Amino acid sequence: MNKILNNSITLFFTMCFILNTNSSFSQELTKDDNTLLFSDIGQKQIVALKDATHTDYTASKFRVDLIKELVEKYNFSIIGIESNLYEVYKAFEDFKTTGNIADMNSSLYPVVKNNELDKLFFFLKEQNEKGNDLKVFGFDPNFSGENSYKTFTEGIQQNLNNNEIECKDISFKDFSKHFKKLIPTNLKALLRTKKDYRIVHDYLTCYLDNVSTTDDNNYFNKTLFDIKTSLGNKLERKNSEEKTNGNKRDSVMFDNIIYLKNKYTNEKMILFGSSTHFIKSPKTINSKFMQNDRVTLGKRLSDKFHEDYFFIAYTGISGNTRGFYGKKQKLKELIPNSIENTVNEKYNTDTEIMYLSKNRDKKNLEEAVYSRIMGNTFLEMDISKNADGLFFIRNNNME
Repeated sequence: MNKILNNSITLFFTMCFILNTNSSFSQELTKDDNTLLFSDIGQKQIVALKDATHTDYTASKFRVDLIKELVEKYNFSIIGIESNLYEVYKAFEDFKTTGNIADMNSSLYPVVKNNELDKLFFFLKEQNEKGNDLKVFGFDPNFSGENSYKTFTEGIQQNLNNNEIECKDISFKDFSKHFKKLIPTNLKALLRTKKDYRIVHDYLTCYLDNVSTTDDNNYFNKTLFDIKTSLGNKLERKNSEEKTNGNKRDSVMFDNIIYLKNKYTNEKMILFGSSTHFIKSPKTINSKFMQNDRVTLGKRLSDKFHEDYFFIAYTGISGNTRGFYGKKQKLKELIPNSIENTVNEKYNTDTEIMYLSKNRDKKNLEEAVYSRIMGNTFLEMDISKNADGLFFIRNNNME
């Protein structure tokens, strides 16, 4: 009897999951907005999707629904997430076999994780089982997972076949000790020194000089190269902390995406990350952070791919947002001359999600002075130069 009951419960939740994975995004848009959206992005090579923060529930739901539709109907096959390149790749490859969502989530930045993203991973796993070769990568050079230390030290040992290499008197044991201090989740990170950066940098340089790159360790070695490059930048410290961390990180993100595009030349890519990285013209945003000679990932992608790069931002009309620690905060009232206020007046109040595009609504985008596409804070900006399209959510974060 208990066995029958357990099987019934399993079947019930499986059916609920199947129903939840069906894409319903198109049904939420007006007919005109839906037609415009897929005319804009259906044939692009790179589509970037991001809400104002990492943690807005409703924006994540709509983004995941849109990704499903792009995969099913428009042959997008690569999903890039703002987390570490190799950690995400390895976790998804393992997840396709084990189905353990906890291990998949352990590869991501904590602020990126949410239930809607879980549904996306299960959907992508199911698509692979049907023969649709979908790939998931990170595009960030920084560590993002809960087990970064173990992932990379074990990976190095496996590639070295547990043998030592001669690296300027740096043993693997010495490297491991100093490497551990560089992992963000380690409390000893507070005590890290320039010596830690130097020893890890020099050992990784030696490792990359001695280990050939193969199909099996391709992504692993690329990520170690990213880490080495990042450490080299920290050691140089030629620029201010803010400028170095911002521009250098975005530069390596760009290199990672170019790396993937060169490897999968004919495959289309969806990027899931922060508006701060995806905006196309940072100097047109009245913010000290953006005015500091910042060159964003989006600026680099726009210069490289031109019309084949399309960035859509998400913003809320009303409702709530979430801080990094999950605390709900009510969105501030709309202000005059903001694009959010313009859309609020233009659309019927029953419309849950609205879409504006530079290809149809350029006048509205150019006339608006403010938007809160970044951090849910109204900033003065030239919207049409920073985003190609915007989604407006009527009631944000209403779970």
